[in-house]
Amino acid sequence: MSLGTEVNLVRFCLQCLKQYRTNRMFIRPDTVRCPKCQTISEVPKSGDMKDFPTSFHLNTLIDVLAIRECTISPVKCGNCDKSCPESSYCFQCVAFYCQECLVAHNMWKSYREHRVLALKDFQGKDYEDVMRRPAFCRKEDHSNKELEYFCKRCEIPACQLCVIVDHGGHNKESIKKEAGRQKSEMKSLIEKQRRNLQAKMEAVNRLDEEIAKLTQKGEDTKRNVQTFVDELIAIIEAKKEKILSSVEKETSKSLEPATKRKIEIQRQIEVIRSSLETADKLLNRSTNAEVVQIKPKSICAIFKEVDQNEPIDHDTKSLPANFIFEKNQMLLDTVKTEKIGTYQDMQFIRANQSIAEGKGLEEGTVNCKAKFTLTTRNAHGDQCYNERDHVTVEIQNERRWECATDVRINDCKDGVYQISFTPEEQGRYEVTVKVNGEHVRREPFTVLVKSFQLKPVLSFGEKGSAVGMLKNPMGVAVNSKDEIAVTDWSNHRIQIFDSHGTYIRSFGRKGNKAGEFDYPQGIVFHNNGNIFVADSCNNRIQIFSGEGNYVGNFGSFGGFEDELKNPWGLSVDSDGNIIVADKENSLIKIFSPNGNFLMEIGGLGSLKSPRHCIQHDKYLIVSDSGEHCIKVFDRNGNFLYKFGKKGTGDGEFDKPCFMTMDKSGHLMVSDQCNHRVQVFEPNGKFIGKFGGNGGNLGEFKNPVSLAILSNYQIVVCEWNNHRIQIFE
Repeated sequence: MSLGTEVNLVRFCLQCLKQYRTNRMFIRPDTVRCPKCQTISEVPKSGDMKDFPTSFHLNTLIDVLAIRECTISPVKCGNCDKSCPESSYCFQCVAFYCQECLVAHNMWKSYREHRVLALKDFQGKDYEDVMRRPAFCRKEDHSNKELEYFCKRCEIPACQLCVIVDHGGHNKESIKKEAGRQKSEMKSLIEKQRRNLQAKMEAVNRLDEEIAKLTQKGEDTKRNVQTFVDELIAIIEAKKEKILSSVEKETSKSLEPATKRKIEIQRQIEVIRSSLETADKLLNRSTNAEVVQIKPKSICAIFKEVDQNEPIDHDTKSLPANFIFEKNQMLLDTVKTEKIGTYQDMQFIRANQSIAEGKGLEEGTVNCKAKFTLTTRNAHGDQCYNERDHVTVEIQNERRWECATDVRINDCKDGVYQISFTPEEQGRYEVTVKVNGEHVRREPFTVLVKSFQLKPVLSFGEKGSAVGMLKNPMGVAVNSKDEIAVTDWSNHRIQIFDSHGTYIRSFGRKGNKAGEFDYPQGIVFHNNGNIFVADSCNNRIQIFSGEGNYVGNFGSFGGFEDELKNPWGLSVDSDGNIIVADKENSLIKIFSPNGNFLMEIGGLGSLKSPRHCIQHDKYLIVSDSGEHCIKVFDRNGNFLYKFGKKGTGDGEFDKPCFMTMDKSGHLMVSDQCNHRVQVFEPNGKFIGKFGGNGGNLGEFKNPVSLAILSNYQIVVCEWNNHRIQIFE
């Protein structure tokens, strides 16, 4: 019979459990309440408490204790129940035997191979063997049968006999395999709780940090309040001392003449008193005869030193009438009514609630700006802003090297930060975003950066004069409907196609009359719906409706302000004005939509052979094919900088022609005689290129002009391949 059993993983000896039968531990006959944790469990179906799960570990410890203390406490025989100091232990039977019972044990043939050891001979390894002994079936008639199986239906371990007698037809598994499965499940549960523990410990640590921060913030705030109040008191004390000093000075200044006057009068009083004393003595001691002889004149002589004038009012009127302090009632009222400051409960930004998002956190292109936004949030997930927050961005490649330039963080002052960076090489980048040193949600981010590459998706047009055919196309423009207008140079006409290359309409023919052309070059759609065309050899700009109907023209041959010589590229600025590249006059001229001259750029030889000019932001960008470079001016026409030179390398040109800005703000230049298109930042930093000399799809022969469709696809017009290609 087991000495130890388990109820809800709480261990009790069998004797204690039996004693609880008489108390309130039993709610119902088939249930039992754990004396320790008060959890209710079902009583084994047999109704016998000994059928609760056995605590094998506890029973093993009891046996080990009995073996260790066998010299001072006799061990009870597992067969006859006699206590004997000279006992032995059978590892197979898992039982103690006295000397007599051991003899009987050894007489059984099947028991002769059992390992039996006297308790007094136990060594360290023997104790370990006892601790690792197998579990045996507890049924009386299944003695010494090891529990080798697990019945999944009954959910109990079983020996070989139990399997045959009690579990026939049940789904069974080896106890080792089932134990392995349950161990794995238990480990998973334990690991889950370990993670739970770790998470809670980290939460406590974070709370400790927050508590420390809040406590420090509170102390800092109180200190700031005290400092401010001390400053106010110091200022008031200083002003008080200033007023008191002024009063003291004015008082001293006012008292000085009064004091002098007082001293003078007091001196006169003494003179009068002395004279009176002399006169009284003379009068009192003199006889009548002497009085007659002295006469009043003698008395007057005594008082000749006396000032006979009486003190007059101006002696006191010269003093200030009153010293008064006129208090600043407004200041007093302000102090009473206004606060000395305001206490604001500044919400802490929670980095783990803040979100960074945008295409720049997913993919990028070498030398192109990748952009994303960061939104800072508080503990409730609400967008909030604190001007003291510190946002940092770290960008590393797979070798853990810093690999991005021009990392910029634009603080919008409302909790939104616009962030951009320029990757320098292709590969996987790791972007780490922190707010006040703590990571934001879902980071680090993995960004796949590819080299600059555009692929051709469509080509249309071939050499010829029929409808839809092209002969040396020069200019290209796109309207809001994604209609593609092409100046068909050698055919002296304008053709319009849809974004799939399907012909829509055309207008114009060779000539110099209204609506006729002599080698048209630049073309542009205006916001008002009209089409402007540079009629080069007619030295004029013609205006048409969106349907191709003639509207008007401006310009004529010459070098004056409103005259043109071989105009090339056209564009529209942000004010709706028409920018004309006046090639042979080496000028850029700007006209109103109705043709009035406004201004020109490029005097004093600053331009040699301008082919095109476009506005970007506050800049005017000019392609100068004569000097094989791009020149940049401000909106007033002042030269700022240039980039590029003649050559075939990256950033070098051979007759740069028409340009456009893509949707990302990159400058695309048709590098005509290098048979390619180059892409730059507006500051001239090279980003990439595409094309190459040839007639295959994706190759060019003298690309001259560019335009951008609404889906960001790029339209390229080729002079010598007589076609239009579209890239993405």
